[in-house]
Amino acid sequence: MSSVPPPTPALAELAEVLGEDNVRTLVCTFLKDFPTTVSELSAPERHNRHRAAHSMKSNSRLMGAIALSDRMAALEARLEKADGQDVTPEDLAAVIADFEAVAGPLRAFTGE
Repeated sequence: MSSVPPPTPALAELAEVLGEDNVRTLVCTFLKDFPTTVSELSAPERHNRHRAAHSMKSNSRLMGAIALSDRMAALEARLEKADGQDVTPEDLAAVIADFEAVAGPLRAFTGE
């Protein structure tokens, strides 16, 4: 088990309530599920892309990954409108870059 403290204020606050072990479990799930969820941003159905963006927005915010959460909120808002711009390859690259920026500290916290 890692002795690294929670890497974001949001996770530190959550750890005070749930305990660090439980928060590590949440972070592990976030890290494990991210590749699958990001792939859903390329799903054929716009509704599924919107749902994935919404989920990633919320989960990123919980992790304290504010830049990633804000990017996902913008994608969610675009996908919510039937005539809104769709997810572009540039969007996907930016999402992955935002994730990678926080993944290292999250992995250190979980001991991965």
